[in-house]
Amino acid sequence: MKWEYEFGKELANWHLLGRHVIFSGTTALIAGTIGALLLTPIIVPAAKKVGKSVAKTTIKGGITIYEGSKELISEAKAELEAAKPAPD
Repeated sequence: MKWEYEFGKELANWHLLGRHVIFSGTTALIAGTIGALLLTPIIVPAAKKVGKSVAKTTIKGGITIYEGSKELISEAKAELEAAKPAPD
């Protein structure tokens, strides 16, 4: 138990988790905001380009699956009709 207590004290003194934080909360918030503002013109067009290609691929895949399932259903219906016993 004492080891766990000592380990917890040591963990609390780490620079990123304990009292010795490199930046204060406000400084980190300001730095993050400035970073986001600087990176937005780069990230947004790239995300649009990737998103557009992903959407096109998804739609094309959906159409292909739909067409394949229509063919499969029509074959299954034909097999069921052929398997029905003839009326006497």
